[in-house]
Amino acid sequence: MDIQMNRSKETPMFGATRVISITGQSAGERRTVAAHSRRVEPLDCCAEHEGYRLNALARPTTDELYAADLVIVRPGFASRHFRALDQFYDATQALRYAMRWGRIWVDHELEKNARNVSRMEDFPRQP
Repeated sequence: MDIQMNRSKETPMFGATRVISITGQSAGERRTVAAHSRRVEPLDCCAEHEGYRLNALARPTTDELYAADLVIVRPGFASRHFRALDQFYDATQALRYAMRWGRIWVDHELEKNARNVSRMEDFPRQP
């Protein structure tokens, strides 16, 4: 039978950040201290879709949430910046949402451009 040793004098770890033990508080209150003591960094990723470059960023907000930001770049054209498309509790969800939103935007833009080209071809040319 294993004997569990008392480790009450050690500082517990939360991820890679030390959690401050506060006596006289409930476990829920201690968890909020741990959550507020974490250092939150923005996450980013990029992808190519139909000739466009999608740069997504999960930016931490003051509400313990992550805002999904997106920059869409096409060579030879001005870049499009979309800030705080939506907010998420998880950074990876924010990145996935921004990427999915960017792909939909690119597909819609290509479809819109194709319709404009076909309309231009339908106009009779004047001699």
